[in-house]
Amino acid sequence: MLKKYWPLLLLCVSPLLLAKQVALSFDDGVNPDTNPAAKQINQDILQHLKDHKVTAIVFPSLIKTGTGEGLSLIADWGKNGHKIGNHSAQHVNLNKAEVTLTQYLDGIDQAEQSFKSMTGWTPRYRFPYLKEGDTAAKRDGVRQWLQAHHYQAGDVTIDASDWYYNQLYQQYSAKNDAVSLDKLKKAYVDHVVDRAQYYDGLALKTLKYSPKHVYLLHVNAINAAYLGDAIAALRQKGWHIIDSDTAYADPIYQRKPDNLPAGESLVWALAKAQGGKGLRYPAEDAPYEKVNLERHGIWVQP
Repeated sequence: MLKKYWPLLLLCVSPLLLAKQVALSFDDGVNPDTNPAAKQINQDILQHLKDHKVTAIVFPSLIKTGTGEGLSLIADWGKNGHKIGNHSAQHVNLNKAEVTLTQYLDGIDQAEQSFKSMTGWTPRYRFPYLKEGDTAAKRDGVRQWLQAHHYQAGDVTIDASDWYYNQLYQQYSAKNDAVSLDKLKKAYVDHVVDRAQYYDGLALKTLKYSPKHVYLLHVNAINAAYLGDAIAALRQKGWHIIDSDTAYADPIYQRKPDNLPAGESLVWALAKAQGGKGLRYPAEDAPYEKVNLERHGIWVQP
């Protein structure tokens, strides 16, 4: 009987329930003491988010923001209605043998002391480099500490190379190369959409459904310039942009793969745990972007 009315039922379903969903997250922050453009970068990203009615989450690291005016720039995120998480004090790689568990946990706690009084603070932790430990003792030790200190998930499901495109953006900007910047803008927007599509496809293959994604971006110059265009392109491709709390309510963020070394995009890690083959290298390094850049007339040595 239901089959007879199935087409009508589909028409009654809200398009938002069928759309792919993603929250935007931004790592690191910028330090005015070392980057004269820091304040402008921060303001421009916040303006893009406001213009496009997007609520995001930022994961600042003290070594990236500094302890002076950079903290006030992070505070501006909370004042503008965004969430503020924790990305550690020193931004160290937990997968390196010389990084001890005690040292690492001290870094999480130190950063929390600087951010927890800010409007928008939420106890979510983002691992620097998405590295969660090269040994079971370090991996499980951090997980236990985070649980004991009432931290919630801070994972990502969509990784990207905005850091690499940002390097090119800075090079072309320094030369006032408007032609290359125009090409780069188109290449970058395509990259942002492509990475979302790739990881959603991997999720469909691995999980058999499209989760509420969290996208990893950075507080940097290229997003200050082109974030609005990237948001518009995602929406044009059928992505509904949600806030981080809505995304993290998805059951996928309760899953903790036992991979060693641990970490990376959660979708990637779950695929790896299932023995997935042909996975892109999780760091999303520059060589992957050669084809996309050349398609837009940009020739670089990856």
